Amino acid sequence: MNNKKKLLLFLGAVAAGTFFIFPLLSILGVPGFEVVLTTLFGENSIFALIFSLLLVLIVIFLLVKPAKKDDSSTINDT
Repeated sequence: MNNKKKLLLFLGAVAAGTFFIFPLLSILGVPGFEVVLTTLFGENSIFALIFSLLLVLIVIFLLVKPAKKDDSSTINDT
């Protein structure tokens, strides 16, 4: 898949999440991330910040790992 198709797919996914998925979850009564963090850790808790940073780092790691795998496979194909 070329970069233009990947970009369009990414933008489509962002638009779908913004305009369809998040409002649907809100209508269904699913609490937002802020409400969940406040319920789990209380207000102004350092543990909520640590938990959020840990989640972000895990997501970044999971996204970068397949990208590196794809890059190495294209190098070997040439």
